[in-house]
Amino acid sequence: KRTFNEDQVKGIIKEVVEQNILQGSAYLHSRISNWNNSIVHSVVEKLSALNKAFKYIVTCTIFEKNGAGIHATTTCYWDSNHDGSTTYRHDTNSMYVIVNVWGLCVG
Repeated sequence: KRTFNEDQVKGIIKEVVEQNILQGSAYLHSRISNWNNSIVHSVVEKLSALNKAFKYIVTCTIFEKNGAGIHATTTCYWDSNHDGSTTYRHDTNSMYVIVNVWGLCVG
């Protein structure tokens, strides 16, 4: 069955984010680029290793907790029987990490 497994993907994202950003980590602007790159590349590598007939799109947004709000939305035209997406949010005392993954079935 070629369907996007949201729970499996969310588990991979959670594992990668927690490996890269420890709960006690403070927001440091100088580290954000490295954290972002490491997270998106690691998530793509782990998803690709599943050897499923999907192409993946991964984004990561990291921002400081400073009282400001953020509102975002995404949409896509796809095959809802096979394709899918998920969002994972990770909070620390000083930052938010939001990772989005879209999986597009190619098989």
